[in-house]
This record gives sequence, structure tokens and C-alpha cells, in this order.
Amino acid sequence: MTTAALGQLAIETIRNPREAARQLIGLNLPMNALWTALALVVVLNAGVYSLSNVISPPPADLAVPTIAPVPFALFLGAGLVGTIYALWYVGRTLGGEAGLADIMVLLVWLQALRLAVQAALLVLVPLSPVLSSLVVLAAAVIGFWILLNFVDVAHGYESLLKSLGAIALSVLAMALGLTLLVTLFGGALVPA
Repeated sequence: MTTAALGQLAIETIRNPREAARQLIGLNLPMNALWTALALVVVLNAGVYSLSNVISPPPADLAVPTIAPVPFALFLGAGLVGTIYALWYVGRTLGGEAGLADIMVLLVWLQALRLAVQAALLVLVPLSPVLSSLVVLAAAVIGFWILLNFVDVAHGYESLLKSLGAIALSVLAMALGLTLLVTLFGGALVPA
């Protein structure tokens, strides 16, 4: 795909996420290409995150911890992989028909779009913090709308409400899984 085609697909994703989802799934990318794309998006996100901390560090009076790039990338990668598997498994449990590659291509693309927004914010935050806050809010709302439509198309539900249920149950499943991991291994992670 050319840069122009990617730009056109990004615009199509915002204008008509259902059609964009069909196009992305229709690419039939092999799993090794999807895993490579996922790794690339995660690494680039970690780089943009680190750069944003250098350009606009959090105020010193706020107790906001910054995470080093490698732990951030590991956390983001684990979260993205967990989300992909949760949406795939829970969606199929609810009668969906998506393959793992279908969900993966859609979420990697969505993460790439979020990366583009974060890169744009690197320029916008120093110029106008208020406008950048509005962009973040708009990106969150539009991103959720895109995700809702992506899940609906991938699983073939033809019901945004069912897609919302699949997303909610996936988040719940991930939260329960994380709680279980912290319960099992959390004691070992906390110093005595």
C-alpha cells in the first residue's frame, strides 16, 4: 500500500468505518505480517510517548509517573494482544464469525491511527493545550465509534448493541484476568 492509499483508508475509516473494516479484512494479510505490524505500531507508540514526555513533561507538582519506553512498549503490547484475543474469543462466544486475523488487522490499524493522532499532538500540545485536549476527546469518541463498527463488521453481528456487549464483556474478561494475575503473582511483586 502506498502512503496515499493509507491516507485515503484513514479518511475512509473516519467517514465510513464499516467499509474501511471490510477493506482491511479483505486484504487477507498473513499472521506473520500482522504480528510484525503489531510490533511496529507498539514500538512507534513507545517512541512517540517518550518524545512527548521530553517535549511536554508533566508538571513537577503533579505526581504523575512516567514510564520508560521499554516497559511502556511491553505494557502496550500486552494490552493490545489481550484486547485482540478477548474481542476475538468473546465475540465468537456471542455468535460472531470473525477470525483472529480479522480482529488483529482492525485493531492494529486502529492503533496506527491513534499513533498518528499522538504524533500530531506532539506539535499541537505546545502550541495550544486547550485545543489539544479537545482533539484528545474527539479522538477518543471517534475511536470508540470506529471500534464499535469494526467489531460489528468483523463478527457479522449487524447490531451495534451486540458489538457494544462484546466490547464490554471483553473489557470485563481482561479485568478479571488481570485481577487473577495480580492475585496470584502480586505478592511476589510487592517488596516486603
